[in-house]
Formats: sequence, structure tokens, C-alpha cells
Amino acid sequence: MNCWSAGLRTPDTGLRTFASAFILIFSVCLGGCAVRRPPQPAPPPVALPSAQELLTKLDARRQSLTSLRGLARVVYTDPHDRGTAKQAVAVVAPDQFRLELFSPIGIMSLITCDGRALVAYFPREKTIYRGAATPLNVARFTRVMLSARDIASLLLGLPPVLPRDSAVGTVGFDADRGWVRLDFPLPGGSTFVLWFAQQTLLLTRWEMLASDGTLLARVSLADYRRVNDQDFPFEIALSDPQGKQEASVYYERVELPPHLPDSLFTLAPIAGAQEVDVDALAVE
Repeated sequence: MNCWSAGLRTPDTGLRTFASAFILIFSVCLGGCAVRRPPQPAPPPVALPSAQELLTKLDARRQSLTSLRGLARVVYTDPHDRGTAKQAVAVVAPDQFRLELFSPIGIMSLITCDGRALVAYFPREKTIYRGAATPLNVARFTRVMLSARDIASLLLGLPPVLPRDSAVGTVGFDADRGWVRLDFPLPGGSTFVLWFAQQTLLLTRWEMLASDGTLLARVSLADYRRVNDQDFPFEIALSDPQGKQEASVYYERVELPPHLPDSLFTLAPIAGAQEVDVDALAVE
């Protein structure tokens, strides 16, 4: 889980894949001289769901959201860079993904992961990078330090892990947001927090907190829409406050759950393209 708290600048290979970032729009409307009352906190529900109920609902979503194909606008921001682009996304749980980043003149980059090997192809440079599907190699080309499983879960709108023991979970209610909150202590003193909409109990956010309460990582989910009889978040935003990274996926089209062959998540050698062993470069 510590990979969620690590920010990383991509090594300067001259080739960068933009992931995604938060866009927050605040509007303040002032009308006449009327004094507006501050919004009132949401009333708590008559009865809060149990930790077991919430985990059972999440587990059911994980069982049903096993694959995805879609088109998204992705945005990425860090202290040194910002970018946005269209991207085709394909995912199969638990750890397979394919990301095609488009430019005005064609495919800018293609990243495939079959859960074991990661491949990044840059057509303009005629170069293919291959390496193990480690968080470090994932970060080289997606700019976020996550495992292949974490990437797949993120793109499916699911938390990276589900706590097993509901007995240690604490359920509360955040009146300011109107959300149900579920806290789980983790080894080392950190806390995993899940937030749910009060009426639907759909997941709206999850956070990783350090032992002193410092926010290490946050993922927010919004704009749920019905797709093939399932509620799916069309906005997924990842924030790493420590690394000052923000990344978001704004889906434009989503297909659930498509049948995707394993061959989609591998890349054979391409005539005329140079092959680079990323793992060998790391050793040098």
C-alpha cells in the first residue's frame, strides 16, 4: 500500500505519457444585497449501515466490474508539468491494462501490461521499452507510482484492496459532506478510509492517512452513470499531496464488461522499432 503515498517524476526519456488530474471549478454568485445562509449540514441517516454491509456491497461491485473498454480525456499535473490528451483504455481485472494515447496526428504512445510484463511503444521514436510490471516501471510511463493491480483497480473505479475483517472497521457520518465514512486501521498505524454517498452507498472517495493523520493519497469518484445495468463513475481523480501530483480520468465512453482477449495486453516486436530493456537500464 505504500506505493499510494509515493510521488515520482518521470525520468527524462524524451517520451512522456500524460495521465490524469483534478480540475476544480469554484463559482461564487453574489446577488443584490441579500444575505445568504450558509449551507446546513446533512441530517444523519436514521441508521448507519454496518461495516459488513458496506464491504459486501463493494465486494459485489468488484465481482461484477471485471473488464472495461472506453475513451477518456486524461489530465496530469505536477510541480514541473501539465498535460491533457485523449486516451483509449482497456482493462481486465486484476492486473491487465492497455493505454493508447492519441495526438492530433495519430497514436502518441501505447502501453500494455499483462500483469507480468510492461511494454511502452512510441511510434514517433520507433522505440519499444520492455520491463517487468513493477511500480517503478509503471511510473516511468504513466507518471504514477502504482502497481499493475492498482492501475487496473483505479481505472475500474475500485479501491486497491478491500479490508477482510469488518469487525475492526468504524462507521461514521460526515454531516458536512453528507457521506457515510468507513475507517480501517492498517499495520504501522496508518488508516484506510472509504466514503460512500448517503442515499446510494456508492463509493465517492477513498483515502490513505498516515499515523499522524497526514493525507498520503486520495481517489475521488463522481458522475456515476448507468452502463449495462451498473453504476459507473465517469470521473476518477487521483491526488498525491506529498508528491504534489494530481491525475484524473474523464471517461467519454465506457463499455462494461467487454470480452477482451489476452493478446490485447501484449505487444509483439515491430519491424523497424528499436527494443530497449528497461530493467537493464535500471541496473546500469
